[in-house]
Amino acid sequence: MVDAQPPAEEITAEVARLKEMSHQAFFEAWTTYVQGGADRRTAPREVQAAAFSSQDLASRTLVTADRASREFKTVVERQDGESKREYQARISTFRQQLQDERQPIVAAVEDLAADETEYLAQLDDQAFAEEWSAFVEASAGSARSGRDYVQGLAFRSPEVAPRTQALAVRMMRTPEEFLPEAKGESPKAYRARVTQLRSRLEAELRFLQYTLNYSVARWGRMPSAPNFRLQAMRLLTERYPEEFSQLRSAVRNDAKKARDEVRQQRRAERRGPARPTN
Repeated sequence: MVDAQPPAEEITAEVARLKEMSHQAFFEAWTTYVQGGADRRTAPREVQAAAFSSQDLASRTLVTADRASREFKTVVERQDGESKREYQARISTFRQQLQDERQPIVAAVEDLAADETEYLAQLDDQAFAEEWSAFVEASAGSARSGRDYVQGLAFRSPEVAPRTQALAVRMMRTPEEFLPEAKGESPKAYRARVTQLRSRLEAELRFLQYTLNYSVARWGRMPSAPNFRLQAMRLLTERYPEEFSQLRSAVRNDAKKARDEVRQQRRAERRGPARPTN
């Protein structure tokens, strides 16, 4: 028998309540829910479950669950007079509770990502570029990883990853095409934003390469490792063509001098020691 779903208006109200919370308050609401606690302000547990895994909150909930797994000692504090064994038992209980409650959130994020993948796949090039630019810029401006798990999973999905990678490479080469200067922005501030954007793109390109390698491996072919040195050299060539040309000429001249010195030394060896003169 299928369990009855809680009323939609109750879920909407709980989502609105949780969205207004600060990061710390949201963290405390999640860890309280995980441990089965409640207070007079919270909605019924089934309503809370639906709200935490909703489209508006699933990514935030997953980030919070990951934080809770790292900071479990701030959630489960040792009590006065509690033995080490008792404390470890409570920590183990919390970790198991967290794992159990995290799984439905991961499933919800993956379901939402599947819908987002289908949406991205049908976009034209301009709309796709706008979605990707907004995602990367938001990620580059955030200190928190996993800010939007849903879009991240969609852009890195096997169905979309080749298109995302091509656009990311183009964005690395010509960031000004996607990241125009803001009105009144200083050149230094703009360069800082470009550097931040490139750093995020480099990380995304590594994720995308793994996705593409997986697709190749599924067909029984060994994926080739990305040549980051070659990619960096190409970017330097495009950004600083004159400097690159000068460096290349200098390296060629040095190599020519080295070859000439070797030839001269070999000629001298073939001639042998100079004959003494009478």
